[in-house]
Amino acid sequence: MNILLVDDHALFREGFKLMLQRCWTMPLHVVEAATAEIGLEAAAHTRFDVIFLDMGLPGLGGIEGLCAFRQAQPEAGLVVLSATEGTQAIRQALRYGAQGYIPKSADSATLREALQRILDGEIYEPPPAMPGGEGGEIEAILTPRQIEVLAELCAGRTNREIGAHLTMGDDTVRAHVTALLKRLGVRSRTEAALLAKRRGWF
Repeated sequence: MNILLVDDHALFREGFKLMLQRCWTMPLHVVEAATAEIGLEAAAHTRFDVIFLDMGLPGLGGIEGLCAFRQAQPEAGLVVLSATEGTQAIRQALRYGAQGYIPKSADSATLREALQRILDGEIYEPPPAMPGGEGGEIEAILTPRQIEVLAELCAGRTNREIGAHLTMGDDTVRAHVTALLKRLGVRSRTEAALLAKRRGWF
């Protein structure tokens, strides 16, 4: 079975590869890539059964990277690896073409179950987080409109772009940004985006 493992941390790749080999009995051929670009180059020349993709890659990462791999190998089982376990992050990955989502905190039994389900053509997502976990916090903190504005901030859009996308004036956008920064307890748009990413809201 051909597997592509895309992650920018060499120690994680080595440990994950060992875990794969330990929990799976059939022969595995694991190709490693430190960047999405290297991984996509490998995907252009080799058919992979499963692709494990870190969502936090520098450069071509996140949803953009996920979509690129899904387009490059539409038949492969595409599995997201992430340190984020929030519900929003899981839903977003599955929405954009992932067949599975495995937290980096997962053990070998979880990995074996996920791999088997994916090879069987099923979707794998981790069990729901404990009540009160970070994934569901956003609705309790921000209004629906503030959540939309925060999503735009996380996409790197300016106030003018946000206004055009959400059909609101510049003053209204600024008011929402100011309010959500205050509600989140951060001082800048960058801090807000980092907090949202860390908590797996988008």
